[in-house]
Amino acid sequence: MSKNNGSTRRSFLQTSAMLGASLAMPAIVPSRVLGATPPSDSVTIAHIGCGWRGRELMMQTIRQNDVKIAALCDLDLNFLMKRMQFFDDQYGIDRQWLKGEGWDTVYQPTPEGGVDPYLDYRKVLDRKDIDAVVIAVPDHWHAKLYIDAMQAGKDVYGEKPISLTIDQGRKIVRSQAETGQIFQTGMQQRSWDLFRKATEYVRNGRLGKINQIRIVISGTKVVDPVPDEPAPPGLNWERWLGPAPLVPYNVRRSHVTFRWFWDYSGGQVTDLGVHHGDIAQWMLDMDGKGPKTIEGTTETKPGAYETFNEFNLKCTYENGSVLSFESGPGFDMHIEGEKGSIFVNRSEIRSDPADLLNEPLKQGDWKLPQLEDNETGAHIRNFIDCVKSRQQPICPPEIGHRSATVSHLANICGRIGRKLEWDYEKELFVNDTEANGWLNRPEREPYDL
Repeated sequence: MSKNNGSTRRSFLQTSAMLGASLAMPAIVPSRVLGATPPSDSVTIAHIGCGWRGRELMMQTIRQNDVKIAALCDLDLNFLMKRMQFFDDQYGIDRQWLKGEGWDTVYQPTPEGGVDPYLDYRKVLDRKDIDAVVIAVPDHWHAKLYIDAMQAGKDVYGEKPISLTIDQGRKIVRSQAETGQIFQTGMQQRSWDLFRKATEYVRNGRLGKINQIRIVISGTKVVDPVPDEPAPPGLNWERWLGPAPLVPYNVRRSHVTFRWFWDYSGGQVTDLGVHHGDIAQWMLDMDGKGPKTIEGTTETKPGAYETFNEFNLKCTYENGSVLSFESGPGFDMHIEGEKGSIFVNRSEIRSDPADLLNEPLKQGDWKLPQLEDNETGAHIRNFIDCVKSRQQPICPPEIGHRSATVSHLANICGRIGRKLEWDYEKELFVNDTEANGWLNRPEREPYDL
C-alpha cells in the first residue's frame, strides 16, 4: 500500500492541533477486553461519541470482564483517530488511512478481532453483532440517537440529560416501552456510595420532613466572543449541528463549551444540576413525578455564551419541600430537614448533628443494595447486568426523563421570567400557552425525530 495516497493514522494525529495529552488513553487494556472472556458470555458494545466524556465511559466498559468493544464512532475524525490509536496499539495494528482528507478519509478494513471505526452512527446500528451502544454526544443529538438505536434493536447507555426538551424526553420513554430495549440514563450518582447513603438516611426520616434541598453549582463563565471561522479538518460541522439551526462554525459553540448555548444544551442547570436534581427527586420519593410550581431569578451577562451566569430557581413540591438550583462555588447538595441537615458532594458527606450519619440503619428500613463497584463503574456494571438479565436498570428512561424535566422546568422559568405552575401527570404547564410552547423546539431536517 502506497502512503502517497493519503496519510497514516499517526501522521494525522501528529499534525492535528485539536488533540492534546489530556485526551490520551491509558497504555494497557486488560486482557479480558482482548478476547479472554468466552464470546457467548460477552456483551458486544459500540461507543458513539469519542470526546472527553466518551473516553471516560470507555475506561469503564473496558474494565468489565464480559464486554467486548467492537466499534467506535464519532463525526469528528480527530477524536475517532485518537481513540482508535489506543485500541490499535493494543492489537499491534498500524492502520493506514487510504485517501482523502478530514471527513472524506477512507480507512483500511479492520483486521479480524480489531475495533472498527465509523464516522456515521447509522452504520454502527446496522451491525447485527452489536448488542448495545454507549452514547456520549452533545445534548441536542441525544433524542435522535437514543431513539434510532432502540429502534435498531440496540440496548442503550445514554448520557445525561436524557433530552434537550421535555417533549423529547417523553418520546424516548415511549420508544423504550415500544421496543423493549434496555436503557440506562447516565445519572451515575445513583450508583455512587455517598449519594446512596444520603438518600437512605433521608428516605428513612432521619432528617424529618425535608424543608429544602439546595443544589449549589457554578454559573456559566463570562468570556469574550471570538470570530466565526472554518471548521477544523476532520470535523463535519453541518452534521455536528444536526437538528440544531445551521450556523457558521465557532470554537465557542463546539466540543465541551456547547453546554453554554441554548440550541445545544441548558447550561449548568442541565449539565451539573441535573445530577443533583436526580438525587433530590430520589430523596423526596418523587421519581416519576415532579414539582408543582417553579419560580426564581436569573442573570445573563454580555459575552460569548447564552446560558445563565447567575440563578436562584426554586421548585416547590405538593408536600411543601423545595428544590432549588443556586449559582455559587462548588458542586454541592444541602439537604435541610426538621431534625437536621446533610451535606453531600462527590468527595464527602457530613451531617448536623454530626453523629446523625453514624447511627446505622435498622432492620426494616428502606435500604439500597450494596454495589461491588462505585461511581460510573457501578453504573456501567448495572447496565451490562441488565442487558443480560433484561431487568430494568437503576435509572431507566422514565426516571431519567423526570429528573431532567426538573432542570428543564427551572430553565424555562428563568427564560420566561415569571412563576410557573406544572402538572406533572399531564406534563403541561397549567393554563399557560406561552410556557407550553417551550416544551419542544424546532428540529432541522433531516435530523428531526
